[in-house]
Amino acid sequence: MDPISIITLISSGLKLVDQFREMALRITGHDVTPPGSKAEQSGTALEISHRGKTYQKIEATELKMDQWDSVRYQALYARIQTNWNILNDLFSQEAGLSVSEGARVREDMRKTKETLCKDFKEMVALYERALGISLPDHYTLYEVCSPQVKSV
Repeated sequence: MDPISIITLISSGLKLVDQFREMALRITGHDVTPPGSKAEQSGTALEISHRGKTYQKIEATELKMDQWDSVRYQALYARIQTNWNILNDLFSQEAGLSVSEGARVREDMRKTKETLCKDFKEMVALYERALGISLPDHYTLYEVCSPQVKSV
C-alpha cells in the first residue's frame, strides 16, 4: 500500500471515530459537542488542528511504513463495520419496545459499544504508530469508552 492511500485511510477512519463518539454520546444521553481538535487529510498530508488552527502536519512521505499493518487494519475495519451496523440497528429499535425488550436491547447496545471501543482504540493506536505521533485526546474515546462513563 502506498503512503498517500494510508493517509486517506487514516483520515476516513478518524472521521468514523468521530461519528462513533457522537453516536455513543447520544446513546448515553450526554450532550454532543464537537471536539476542539480534528485530524483530516489535506492533499498528501494529515493536518491536525485545534480550534481551527493547524498545529501539526504529517506528510505521507513521513509515515512509518514499517509500523503499518494492512492485514490487521482490514480485520479491524471489517469488524468495526459489522458492529457499527449492529449498534445502529439496535439504537433504532430501542424506541417503542416493551420494558423487558428495551432492557435486552440496551444490554446488547452496551456490549456492542464495548467491542467497538476496543476496536476503535486499537485502530487509533495503529494510526498513531504509522504517523509517529499522538493524536488529539478525543480520539482515545475517553468520553465514551472509559469505565466512569454511564452505560447505555
